[in-house]
Amino acid sequence: MSNLPIPPNSPEAEMAVLGSMMIEKEATERALEILDESHFHVAAHRTIFRVLEALNRADKAIDLVTVGEELSRIKQLDTIGGMSVLTDMLHKVATAAHVEHYARIVHDKAVLRELIRTASSILQDCYSEKEPTLLLDEAQAQIMTVAQRQTANKFADTKEMMQKAIEHMELLHKNKNSVTGVATGFKQFDSMTAGLHPGNLILIAGRPGHGKTSLAMNIAVNIIMKSANRSVAFFSMEMDKSDIACRLISCQAGISMQKVRSGYFKREQWGDLTSAAARLAETSLFVDDSAGLSVLEVRGRARRLANDLRKKGKPLSLIIIDYLQLMHGSSRRTENRQQEVAEISRGLKFLARDLGIPVIALSQLSRRVEDKARSDGRPQLSDLRDSGSLEQDADVVAFIFREAASRAHDLSLDPKKAEIILAKQRQGPTGVVHVHFDPELTRFGNLDATAEEPWHDEQASFT
Repeated sequence: MSNLPIPPNSPEAEMAVLGSMMIEKEATERALEILDESHFHVAAHRTIFRVLEALNRADKAIDLVTVGEELSRIKQLDTIGGMSVLTDMLHKVATAAHVEHYARIVHDKAVLRELIRTASSILQDCYSEKEPTLLLDEAQAQIMTVAQRQTANKFADTKEMMQKAIEHMELLHKNKNSVTGVATGFKQFDSMTAGLHPGNLILIAGRPGHGKTSLAMNIAVNIIMKSANRSVAFFSMEMDKSDIACRLISCQAGISMQKVRSGYFKREQWGDLTSAAARLAETSLFVDDSAGLSVLEVRGRARRLANDLRKKGKPLSLIIIDYLQLMHGSSRRTENRQQEVAEISRGLKFLARDLGIPVIALSQLSRRVEDKARSDGRPQLSDLRDSGSLEQDADVVAFIFREAASRAHDLSLDPKKAEIILAKQRQGPTGVVHVHFDPELTRFGNLDATAEEPWHDEQASFT
C-alpha cells in the first residue's frame, strides 16, 4: 500500500464548476477564461469539461440533456458514471453566480500539482548527477515556465486606463520635471528620453574600443553618486571586479588609468585615489563578475538582490549587463545563435517589466558598420549583431560613435568628440547627443557649452 500523499485536489470544487457551467452559458464562458481540461484532477471531470468546451465552441445549448446526449454519442456516458453523475453536479450548486470562485479553487490546486511534478522532476535530475550549472539553469527554466503559464491576462477598460493616465499627467504637470525616469547625468540624453524608465530595455551598442563599458559605468556612477537611496546592479562578463574597481577610482580621482595600472602616478595623487575610493565605498553599486551567465541566472540573481534591497528601503534603480553577446540562453545546447540571442533579449525585457526598473544591455555591432562603402561610418539599426529581436524588444537603442576611433589613421580627428546616437525610442524622439570623451580617463561627460541647455535638434524625429 502506497504511503505517498494525495496530490492537492478538490473534487467538490470541480463538480461545482461543471454544475455551474450546465446551469448558465455565461458561467461557461467565465470558467473557460480560467480553466482548461488539464486543471481537472478527476478523469471523468476532464471528459465532461471537454464536452462542455466543445458544445460552447459549436455555439450549442448547454444543459443536462445536451451534455448527456453528447457524452452518449462519443460513448463516454457510462465511463463517467452515467446521467446520475451529471444530475449530482447540478444539485451541488443552486446558482452559477459563484463559478469564478469555484474555478479559482480548481486552478490553484492544479498549480500546486504542477509544482509538485516540476519539483519531482528537478529532484530526479539532481540524482542523475548532471552538471550543477546546467541543472540550475533547467530548474529555473521549469519553475519560470510554470509561473508564466499561470499569469492571468487581464484587460483594463478605458475608464480605468483614462483615469490613471490623467492622474499621471496631473502629477507630471504639478512637478514640471523634464526627467521623469532615472537621470543618467547626461543632460541632453536625459532631455530627449526623460530619463531611464521602469520596465524599459535600453540597448547601448557600439564597435569595440568606442566606449560602451565606459559609458555604462559613467551612468552607474552618476546615479549612485547623486543619490544615496539609489542602487545599481552591474553584471560584468568581460571585466573582473578588481579591474572595475580600479577603473572607477581612476575616473573619480581624475588620474589616468594607464598611470594607475603601471603605478607611475605622483605621490601627492595618492590622497586623491584614496578619497575617491572612500566616496565610492559609501555608494550602492553591486558588481557580479561571473563569466558566461545565462539569462535565467541573471534574472534570478537580480531578483534576489532587488528583494534584499527592498527590505532595506533602498530599491534597485538600474541593472546593467556588460555585455549581451557574452550571455547564453537557458540551455547551452542551443545550436541557432539568433534564436538564443532572441531568448536572451526577451528574458531581459521580461526582467525589466517584472521588477519594474530599467535594464541597460550593452551589445556589439556587426562588422558591417566598418564597410568602406559607408560615407560616415555611423552605425544603423541593421548593424545590431546576431538577432533582429534586439531592435524589436528594446524600448531604446543608442549607439556610441567616436569618429577618431573609427578612423584611427586620421590624426586630424579630435579623440575627445563623441556621439550618442538615439536610433530608436518608443516614447520619444530620435537624434544625436554630442558628448565629451576623455581618452585618458575613459570617461564621458557633458559638453560644457550645452550642459545646462535644454535639448533641441531640428532634425530629430519621433518613432
